[in-house]
Amino acid sequence: MRKKKHLAITLATALVLATILTGCGGGKDTETNSSGGNTPQVINVATTQDPASLDTSKLADSASNTVAQETQEGLVRLEDKKLVAAGAEKWENSEDGLTWTFHLRDYSWSDGQKVTADDYVYAVRRLFEPEVACPNAGIFYMIKGGEAYNTNKGKAEDIGVKAIDEKTLEFTLNEPTPYFLQLMNFVNLLPLRQDMVEKAGDAYGTDPQQVVYSGPFVIDQWVKGSKIVLKKNENYWDAESVKLDTANIHLVPEEATRQQMFDGQSLDLIQNVKQEYSDMLEDRIDKGEVTSIKGYYPSVGYIAFNNNDPNKIFTNEKVRLAFSLALDRDGYVKNVTKKDQAAYAFVPYGLNNGDEVFREAVEEPLKALKNQDPKELLKQGLQELGLDPDKQIEVTFLQRNADADTRVIGEFYQSQWEENLNVKVNIDTASDGATFNTMIMKGTYQVAQTGWGADYNDPMTFMGLFITGDGNNSAFFSDSQYDELVKKASTELDMGKRLEMFKEAEKILIADKAGIAPLTFNVASNYLQSYVKGLSIEAGGPAYELKHVYIEK
Repeated sequence: MRKKKHLAITLATALVLATILTGCGGGKDTETNSSGGNTPQVINVATTQDPASLDTSKLADSASNTVAQETQEGLVRLEDKKLVAAGAEKWENSEDGLTWTFHLRDYSWSDGQKVTADDYVYAVRRLFEPEVACPNAGIFYMIKGGEAYNTNKGKAEDIGVKAIDEKTLEFTLNEPTPYFLQLMNFVNLLPLRQDMVEKAGDAYGTDPQQVVYSGPFVIDQWVKGSKIVLKKNENYWDAESVKLDTANIHLVPEEATRQQMFDGQSLDLIQNVKQEYSDMLEDRIDKGEVTSIKGYYPSVGYIAFNNNDPNKIFTNEKVRLAFSLALDRDGYVKNVTKKDQAAYAFVPYGLNNGDEVFREAVEEPLKALKNQDPKELLKQGLQELGLDPDKQIEVTFLQRNADADTRVIGEFYQSQWEENLNVKVNIDTASDGATFNTMIMKGTYQVAQTGWGADYNDPMTFMGLFITGDGNNSAFFSDSQYDELVKKASTELDMGKRLEMFKEAEKILIADKAGIAPLTFNVASNYLQSYVKGLSIEAGGPAYELKHVYIEK
């Protein structure tokens, strides 16, 4: 058997690229990497959709998060699976766990103005501002006064965040929170300049020229529907560590197009590829032209049922469970996506509960229900809804866009539900990713496929989504027992008790109440040209971390 030169890693916190082969780029134009003279420090990567905004108070999608985290510097940063000092040089937590104090380093915005503790205070207050409607606000409700202000029951000045002086920031919490430091890497807590936000008004975040930057890069161009061009931020505090001059982020929705671009070296990184393409790259790996990284990345794809379905169908838990169990997940990953792993649980591999990997300690709860008859469940559910179980029902599946891969996936669900449940499935197509996200969060859909990736290394980054009223609760799921368990787990310091709380809550979400239907756990197969060095992929960070990347001839 041929020796495989890719690096396989099972993750606890993140996937971190270790480049293990070298080679030359050769024959590329000025937008890429030429083979003569000094090697231009330019990288070409891809995204599947435009950022929704550059306004960090409102971000929740991967494309937006990636651009924000490459261009702004928060209190901490993820590097090689660890949180390291970034905007803050050091920090401490009080003995009772309720007060966190961060000491900022001396660093500046791209226009030369100093970053101060007040920039963080403004960012925190703004993410809780009701009119801003940050979808992630609920994640930070452990900050004293945050929930009250976010729900129009309190004042901004009562939120537990304050500037002790220009370089000292203090948080006050309602209760000790085991994962609070992990949250300091979160995109919504990046510093924010009040003068720039107020100057732009409602248009803030739409024009990169009206934004100032504190991170490794600045946005030089944003050609919507085409690309984003990042340039090195010469005012960045750690500019000496940044070797790239330019990062071109191309908008390429189609995987086949991304493969062609990678083969032609007009893309230097390709992520989450299908197995058949991965197999095709093995010869190039052996020749030293390409390097790879494979392993679990903490994210899950799932079917969201609108639990508030105006047509009533998906308001019933037995109907939802029938639609969930009618899906052949193993066939889906083998024959349709040709990548990833079938998921019978919601919390993916690669996340820790304390020192223990959660998914290794807790069996996937949906596996225990695989032998139930989905047709019988559907019949019972329709009867409970007062509908005739012998009359064919009709539902509408919302797909993200009209690209070829998305259509194939939508047709798989359509055929599975029509064949296994004898229902009529119509397919509705959103015009683009941003429209899809808006429709999901407004509840103007019946059933759709979506997903979630880890923002920090703890099960709460997933379980918190489906607390009643959470801004990211795409299924509008609501269950008082689930809420109670997850909220208790968020402050429980005994990791054994905490594990049992999450275990029971997960079972309620996907088996007992079937608020959603998990589909796949992401098993990342990522490849890059061998002349690219220092790139990492961090769970909870941007889709690709470019700060330490350099191009080697």
